[in-house]
Amino acid sequence: MLSGMVCGGEMSPPDYEVFYSTNTPPSIDFHPHYTLPPSDSLFYNHPQDTFYLTPSDLHHINTDYGPMTVPLVSTNSTPPMPLPMQVPPGHVVQQIVDESGTLRHVIVSHQPPLIPIPQYGPGNQSQPYFGAGPGFPPFGSIQGPCGMNSSQGGPTPPPGGGLMSYVQGSQKDERAQRQFLKLRRKFEQKHQSNHFHQNNGPFRKDGGYNNNGSRRNVANGLSKEEDGSVGSTGSVTSTGTQDEEEETRLQAQQDMLSAILPPTVSEVSCRSAFIKWGVPERWTESGENKYLEVDVSDSDFRYEVFISDRSKDSRFKSIFLGTALSCRVKDLKPATPYAIAYCASVLETKGPLSPPTLFTTLPAEPEAPQSPRAISRNRNSLAFKWTAPPDNGAKLLAYLLEYDDGKGGANFIEAYRGKAKTCTVSKLQPAYSYQFRLAAINEVGQSRFSATTTVMTAGSPPPQPLPPTLSEAGVTFLRLEWKGRPSDEEYSLQMEDPSSGHGYLGAYSGTTPHATCIGLNRATDYKFRLKAYNAEGHSKWSEEVVFRTLPDRPGPPQKPILKGRPLSSSFKLKWDPPQDNGGVGLRGYYLEIDQGEGRWEEVYRGSDREWVVEGLSPGESYALRLRAFGPGGQSDPSEVSVFTTEPVCPAKCHIPRIVGKPKSSSVHLKWSSPDWDGGSPLTSFEVGSTTPDNRTQEAYRGKDTSCFVTGLLPGRAYLFQVRAVNRMGPGPWSDPLEVVSGPGSPDRPIEPTVSTKSSHSVLVSWTEPLNNGSAVSDYRLQMASLQTPDHSDHNHDIQTETESAVEPVFSLVYQGPLTSYELKALQPGNIYLFRLQACNSAGSSEWSGVRTHEMGASSPNTVTGIEASATSSSISLSWAIPASNGSPITNYNLLLGDTLLSSPSNDLLIQNLMPHTQHKIRIQAVNSIGRGSFSPLIKVWTKGLPPMAPKLELVGSAHFWLKLKWVGEKGVEYVLQMVNPCQEDFQVVYRGTQTSAKVSRLSEDTLYQFRISGINAAGQGLFSDLFKFSTLKAPPAQVKGLKVTCGKEGLRFDWATLSTPPLLYHLQVAKKRDQEFRTIYRGEETVFDKFQDLDPGAEYLSRVCAVRRLSEGGELVGPYSFTLPFSTPAPPSENVCLEKAESSSFTSNLSTTAAVLEERLKSISYESKVGLLAVVALVFLAFLISLITHQVVS
Repeated sequence: MLSGMVCGGEMSPPDYEVFYSTNTPPSIDFHPHYTLPPSDSLFYNHPQDTFYLTPSDLHHINTDYGPMTVPLVSTNSTPPMPLPMQVPPGHVVQQIVDESGTLRHVIVSHQPPLIPIPQYGPGNQSQPYFGAGPGFPPFGSIQGPCGMNSSQGGPTPPPGGGLMSYVQGSQKDERAQRQFLKLRRKFEQKHQSNHFHQNNGPFRKDGGYNNNGSRRNVANGLSKEEDGSVGSTGSVTSTGTQDEEEETRLQAQQDMLSAILPPTVSEVSCRSAFIKWGVPERWTESGENKYLEVDVSDSDFRYEVFISDRSKDSRFKSIFLGTALSCRVKDLKPATPYAIAYCASVLETKGPLSPPTLFTTLPAEPEAPQSPRAISRNRNSLAFKWTAPPDNGAKLLAYLLEYDDGKGGANFIEAYRGKAKTCTVSKLQPAYSYQFRLAAINEVGQSRFSATTTVMTAGSPPPQPLPPTLSEAGVTFLRLEWKGRPSDEEYSLQMEDPSSGHGYLGAYSGTTPHATCIGLNRATDYKFRLKAYNAEGHSKWSEEVVFRTLPDRPGPPQKPILKGRPLSSSFKLKWDPPQDNGGVGLRGYYLEIDQGEGRWEEVYRGSDREWVVEGLSPGESYALRLRAFGPGGQSDPSEVSVFTTEPVCPAKCHIPRIVGKPKSSSVHLKWSSPDWDGGSPLTSFEVGSTTPDNRTQEAYRGKDTSCFVTGLLPGRAYLFQVRAVNRMGPGPWSDPLEVVSGPGSPDRPIEPTVSTKSSHSVLVSWTEPLNNGSAVSDYRLQMASLQTPDHSDHNHDIQTETESAVEPVFSLVYQGPLTSYELKALQPGNIYLFRLQACNSAGSSEWSGVRTHEMGASSPNTVTGIEASATSSSISLSWAIPASNGSPITNYNLLLGDTLLSSPSNDLLIQNLMPHTQHKIRIQAVNSIGRGSFSPLIKVWTKGLPPMAPKLELVGSAHFWLKLKWVGEKGVEYVLQMVNPCQEDFQVVYRGTQTSAKVSRLSEDTLYQFRISGINAAGQGLFSDLFKFSTLKAPPAQVKGLKVTCGKEGLRFDWATLSTPPLLYHLQVAKKRDQEFRTIYRGEETVFDKFQDLDPGAEYLSRVCAVRRLSEGGELVGPYSFTLPFSTPAPPSENVCLEKAESSSFTSNLSTTAAVLEERLKSISYESKVGLLAVVALVFLAFLISLITHQVVS
């Protein structure tokens, strides 16, 4: 059997690993009877079998088998009816009624159709035989892949007729008969060409599959168009879509794929061979295509190679599938005959197998034999036997047996070489371990060595062992151990129980050198002996040893009971022994006590059964239990007994404590219960007090743990104690608590003592008054000043308390615990009043008597509050009068630079100083005692000289404004004043740093007077002399309302009259074409008519102005009016003149409107016009800049 092969095609990678199995599907016996399955079953079966399948099971069934005939027998007398059946896609159901009236259904699978062939199977000549389609062996003979028939014969169809009877019954239908004959003829042709294929097993790579292995819509070897279906009458029907050309093309493909030569085998070795094949022959000798119906190339062919090792149960197996024309098969068996065949496929058609090519692989060295098996052992020899391995096609010549000489490692020496399969190796060491291996030799070479096997030679039986030793003993077990030896392989341990009387019995048998005997009696002696075994025999018994099990723990004793009456600190107990002593005598007892803490403590250990428990607390309950102990250990504790001692007086209370602060006449005390009540509940508490005169008295009795003690003297020390009382009596007094009653305020202190230390400081001291129970914590010293008439004030950092207006005002100058304080910075010659107050925790005392003290005189204080005001040549000084310190101030010394000046008062004017100069000044006061200290240095600057008045000049004038100009200086502000003609006083018309000014809103032809002065840091300078300037006369206003009318006598010009006579009017006209004006009227009237000295039918412009006649002679011409266009009338007709007049009237209206606009524009001031022009220029400039920027960015 082949385990695997590797194939490599010429056009593919060099090697492929292919694994395949040679297991044949299990044989299924033919069912002897036909049955009627359920109506919803699907029938799909191997030719030998009958299955019942439901649609849900269909996907689990191998669909590589088909077709099947199912007889359906009616169970009543009704005529047969077609039965609707569900079949998988691509299946065909043929329903046929035979001569006996049996309706039969033929279900055909995806495989080529199963066509009844009039031949007989080899096993049964009396039954009709049904030939299989391509890929199926005949029913009567299932052949292997190498053409060898199977030992099983074909199945025998059921009695009563075969499939030929179906065919005879179907001849009644002519159409079905024609279809049947057509398919039969086609099947015979394919069956003859596929004879070798049928004889070499079911190769299912037929036309029902495409190149990628998936199933096409092909049923029974035909395409979907060839499938039959069940008609409504139950007869056999066909789709009728396959035409003769398709049959011809398919037949040509089959013929082309059948024209293949056997493959060639070369390069055969013991485990590989090179296979090569050719393309199907399609061309004649003359180069013509034999199969014109098929248009394919060499690359369209795919090949599948099959191999068989021609063994009895082997079949052909696929080892290669591809388009290459060669492959190399590897991993073959040596010296094994093989058969190689292949088939070609193109498009969706697969051809038959080619004739096989037989070859045999070369022989090889034998396979590795199995390890040799030892059949006997002696002290100096070993006998071995082995089986022959596969020779791989060459006769075995000898066997080679090697061993390692007992030293281990990889050094083996030859022990035997020969053809026999048995061998005895002698001259070995006794009880020695050896390793052996075997190899086979044939004509080709030597095989690999077998796996090594280890065998030991026989030796002497073991000597007498040492007796076992005890490693651990228990109450019911004994654990023994002994020393193992190399010669010992197994041990036998026996034990004798003296109480049983049976002698030695087996206790252990095994290979480990230790054993544990369990289930023994406590405190019992046992005997043991040991024997050793090996392959050569056994040793003598060892010497006997005796070991004893341990005793068990005793049982729990009876609980302890009280003997006699319990005392306050002890009681006596007794108890009985336990019923089980553990197998041996008891050694003693443990007595344990629990004092209520949940922890047991041992208070007694001994063999007596009575004991007095001492050191107990009175009135306490105690729990006690008992344990017994012996050689086996201690027992479980007994039941617990509880006893209570007698109570006593309560314990000593804790020292009481004060709640809050003691008051001057009472104190609040509180205490806690004693740590121990003596074993009896407390009934009351007693509080005792000890007065300062050592008298003890009861202050409180009751159940509360707090009380108020009253009637105390303030500031006195008292001792307080407390004790508890129970039914046994009072307990001891607690430790005393010393309490001092609340203090009172101190007594009034005596007047303080004042002593002078200097003219500006004194030392005030005092004595401590009676504190009345609380130490004086601090003192408060206050001071008042009686100022003398020559004082203005004095400076002290004090706190002021306001009293009545007639009493001196005292201020706090010191507060602290000291009994003296030094006051500084006092005013000399002043009278001061002092008083004292003492303070403690209870409050403050009354103020002491007032102590008066007068300070001695001293030099004046430093001058302060200096104020200075300067001009360009003088400085005026003033200052505050300092304290004279007991002696009046006689004068003041003033130091101006290096010059010493004197002043009897507190102000001084220093004159004849240089302007704009810095002066340093210090001042000191002087009295009869001496000079005071100089004041801090002050710096004063004299101011500079004011500026001179500049000269005014007239730089521009009009009838209503004058523009003046002067030469200015930097940093100088100028004030320009004008004499008001109405009020005859000066009014400021300009103030600023500019050097020109325009004075507007003036009257025409009027004389105005002006003066100017400058202002700087030194002040305002003198005004200049008066300057006189006169405004001009005003020209007449612009003439408005110019109109031109056309009348019968000529043109009429009229305009509005001005309100400022005497005036003359000048009327001018000019042709519109040349605009050369000429005066046509000069006079005082505002109407000029009957003018005819113009060209008729021409266009003219007209304008008028007013002229003012001056009293001193001359004229002042005003501005012209807006230009008014008009046209002279045409001479031919009066209508034309009328039309011209109307046009002239319209033009005159336009001229009037233009004149109004011109008048409004002239009413705008010059500055406004300039501003409007600037705005227009800025807008235009911004537009131009934005346009340039846009161009640059673009």
